[in-house]
Amino acid sequence: MSKLLKGSVAGHLTKLTLPGIGGMLAIMVFNLTDTWFVSRLGTDELAAMGFTFAVVMIVGALAMGFSSGAGSIISRALGAKNKALAARTVTDGLFLTIVGTAIVSVVGYFTIDPLFTLLGAEGHVLELVREYMVIWYIGAVAAIMPPVSDGCLRASGDVVRPTIVMCIVALINVVLDPVLIFGWGPFPALGMKGAALATIIARVIAMIASLSFLHFKHGLIDWSRHRLSSVFASWKEIIRLGIPAALTQALNPVAQGFYIRLAAGVGGVQAVAAMATGTRIEAFLLIIAMAYGIAIVPFVGFNYGAEKHHRVQEARRISTRFAFIYAAASLLLLLPMAGMVSGWFSDDPTVIKLSTAYLLISVLGMTGGLISMWMSQLLNVIGKPRPVMSINLCRVFAFIIPLSLIGSKLFGFNGLVGGIALGNLLSGAQAYLLTRRQLRSSQAQA
Repeated sequence: MSKLLKGSVAGHLTKLTLPGIGGMLAIMVFNLTDTWFVSRLGTDELAAMGFTFAVVMIVGALAMGFSSGAGSIISRALGAKNKALAARTVTDGLFLTIVGTAIVSVVGYFTIDPLFTLLGAEGHVLELVREYMVIWYIGAVAAIMPPVSDGCLRASGDVVRPTIVMCIVALINVVLDPVLIFGWGPFPALGMKGAALATIIARVIAMIASLSFLHFKHGLIDWSRHRLSSVFASWKEIIRLGIPAALTQALNPVAQGFYIRLAAGVGGVQAVAAMATGTRIEAFLLIIAMAYGIAIVPFVGFNYGAEKHHRVQEARRISTRFAFIYAAASLLLLLPMAGMVSGWFSDDPTVIKLSTAYLLISVLGMTGGLISMWMSQLLNVIGKPRPVMSINLCRVFAFIIPLSLIGSKLFGFNGLVGGIALGNLLSGAQAYLLTRRQLRSSQAQA
């Protein structure tokens, strides 16, 4: 991938982004498929699936941390033409994932009832949660490994193969879900167990495929034995760099839970439904933005590792401009369509009105949210986790939560959403200034 070290910066970022869009869509299809088929079983089953999401997302933060930490080292090592370090990091990252997931799985397996009871599940719903999570915990390594191995592939500059794997796996999940949940043909109807089993089988296939690419295509799995001290040192560095990404992943549901609680207070069930509808539509709007964030990792890592700091600076400037363009395009798209799209999710006039308001107000803060997200990824790739921690902690606790609380008290639902938008803008400004300062400092030291 030495091509990343020369030529158009914008061109490379575009080429790295395009395959990622397909991957993001595949992940959405994968997640929505389980929910849709389980919803056909009944309200209790759908509620049980809702309870599992919170825990699965928290465990997923573990994978995000391992993937981000390893990816930072891998991309910089390959940029510096140190393939041995890259291969060692891939291997150590994979084993760290196995060990970490095994510990979480054992603890989670034996605490299913008390944990989900604490979250509010009871009676038949708790039994359904147990059916799903027992299988999920047993196969957790397969569930968590693909995001890590795919992250290692992307960090090496290979953004196409992870997308192909995810698209195939999403298709397999679409086929397996109805077969195992409802019992088509010779297969018995397994209900929630079938949903969990379909997920694990699909993830096992993804794990085998991505590990095969890492080993056979890129030669990035090192089977040689190393001293435990060097392995632990590698794990420590992966965890140090991965903590901000894991924290960000874990903070998102915390912040969303706070918004929903505020929405319930200012507008009741209809405001909660509007918030849920708005965030779903917003997730589709951000597919390209998420893919672009993935593209930042190999490009910045390779160029930073090769000490081409001017190209990293150019990537920062392009990302900042793109954030403004992306938000403006989203606003132009939503102005005529927000109400119509909200109507696809609900026929309640109040829910449609509030959801439309959410989309049109929140998009005003999108520029800041994108800059915050992309600059966090850029800083983490160049090995600067502390500023990333500052950006994400301040975004949630110093900006969004206080401002949304104040806004909801003063102006109800619109004030709540306005507080979120303003918090994102302030977070974006902080991320912009911190990133510019860190890159200037790194360039001066080079």
